[in-house]
Amino acid sequence: MSKTTDLKKLIVTQLGTITGGTYYRKAVDNAAFPYKVFSFRSVDLSDIARDDIMLTVDIYDMNTNQKTIESIADSIEALFNAKNLPQTNILPTIYRNSRIYIDSDDYNIQHIELTFYIQSYEK
Repeated sequence: MSKTTDLKKLIVTQLGTITGGTYYRKAVDNAAFPYKVFSFRSVDLSDIARDDIMLTVDIYDMNTNQKTIESIADSIEALFNAKNLPQTNILPTIYRNSRIYIDSDDYNIQHIELTFYIQSYEK
């Protein structure tokens, strides 16, 4: 497996412990609310043997009340912030970066974007 595949598998497994479906890069058209969509973006691939990666987790809920989506966001932050999650081939450490509320034209749709920094080494 590749280091990206290993990291994706880890994130899917971890997010799967939190309420709602989990998708990589794009949710299916008929995704049931609430759900989570995550993606990676390289931040800096310097000469050191570490990959610095930005993890973005978008949370969506169909609800006029923000209680559910905020609870999911709190759970994801607790799950990942300052966590070492060593795997067979990679050694990622994850740090919380930001939480942004994103307004929608549809008042019923709640959306929170979380970002995390991942510092990952290959074994």
